[in-house]
Amino acid sequence: METTIANRPATGRTASREVRRQQLIDATIESIAKHGLSATTMATITKIARLSHGIVNFHFRNKETLLIETIGYLADQHHDLWRKMYAKTGSSPKEKLSALVEADFHPQVCNRKNLTVWFAFYGEQKYRAAYRERCGPIDSDRIAETTQLCRLIKEEGGYHNVDPGMFAQSLEAFNDGLWLNILLYPKTFSRQQARNDCFAYLAAFFPQHFSRPAETEARH
Repeated sequence: METTIANRPATGRTASREVRRQQLIDATIESIAKHGLSATTMATITKIARLSHGIVNFHFRNKETLLIETIGYLADQHHDLWRKMYAKTGSSPKEKLSALVEADFHPQVCNRKNLTVWFAFYGEQKYRAAYRERCGPIDSDRIAETTQLCRLIKEEGGYHNVDPGMFAQSLEAFNDGLWLNILLYPKTFSRQQARNDCFAYLAAFFPQHFSRPAETEARH
């Protein structure tokens, strides 16, 4: 279940700094999902969080800082999830790469509220440099790990026509496109469908390691 301000436990005036910061980040996510990035203001955030402007200024220098910390929070959440799933899975590169894909489409990360925030930042020119500074190292870590796994799978399967680095970048772009489809076409394109399409994409390049999910086979 997605965490919202409404279902988050009530906190009093003595709530810790960490709790207050999280309240404001959660409220920012909700505001962007409801109003869009450009229409999100300190007023919309504080109304959702049920906190004063003074509390916001105490925890964040300004709205821009809060916005960047919000997208950074989502990036950290995604990073922590795939690292956790990666550590718990088997040792083979196929299992490791599968864990990365499953994390991309896990409901904790892949939900309409979060996706709305991601694409709001992608589309806002003024925040791109700040995004790269805050989230670039996280993105690079995932790309590097994916590249290494693809290199090992290539060696195991003798896939001579696959460039691991290029494929890792294409997989990243492919999954971004699937996220966008989930956001734009919620009635006809599900998270499970997106996940299956990603595994079908892997199967097209690494057929000895991955197979097309049955649901994807039927749809095509």
